[in-house]
Amino acid sequence: MSRGHVPWTAALWCAAVFVFTLSAQVETAESFRYSVKRDKLPRDEQGELQVDATGLRYRSENGKSSTRIAFGDIHKADLSDRRVIRIETYDILKRKLTGRKVHAFRLIEGKFDEALIFFFVAHSQRPVIGSYAISGVEPTEIDAYHRHRLGGCHGKLQITATGIRFTTAHPEDARTWSYEAIKTIGSMNELHFRVATLAETYNFDLKERLPNVTYEKIVRQAYRLP
Repeated sequence: MSRGHVPWTAALWCAAVFVFTLSAQVETAESFRYSVKRDKLPRDEQGELQVDATGLRYRSENGKSSTRIAFGDIHKADLSDRRVIRIETYDILKRKLTGRKVHAFRLIEGKFDEALIFFFVAHSQRPVIGSYAISGVEPTEIDAYHRHRLGGCHGKLQITATGIRFTTAHPEDARTWSYEAIKTIGSMNELHFRVATLAETYNFDLKERLPNVTYEKIVRQAYRLP
């Protein structure tokens, strides 16, 4: 199988191992509650955020404002910073034609753990931005450099039968992609790799060659090929 762009093929089957893992993770957590500060003009507002199977519910401490966001209304969930739950809905802002409405909830104390990210992945129809452990046999690991628009960061790609993970010393750049969430993948050569979802695109300079056999396995998983 040659490298480069591969046309999207209709999904004929799901990654059963990955789905099983998600189910096991969310069974033990039906809801999450956090004391948060909500980004709001003219000043931030303190309140409580609850996340459950119906979506997100926020209520201010003074009881003057509340917000409900169903999972089906989420256009993008960014959980890359464990101190902030950032939700973008489908609503287009009139004053900014290309911008959507964003709700940012900052935890007052501590950080949320991996279980919340698993919960979002299990209940969201669209990709979730964040990093969490992936199951499977011992992963194939490749040292890589993630290109930013300006600069970049060093890290490691972990490849298994259930997904791909990028780990780095910069937590905000760490990512996990299930094969279900991947829209396209690409590789111009054995020292380049690209992953794209509906939310973002990551380009990597690989510090060691990506074996053809590994690349072919990734393609088959991502594009649901037999």
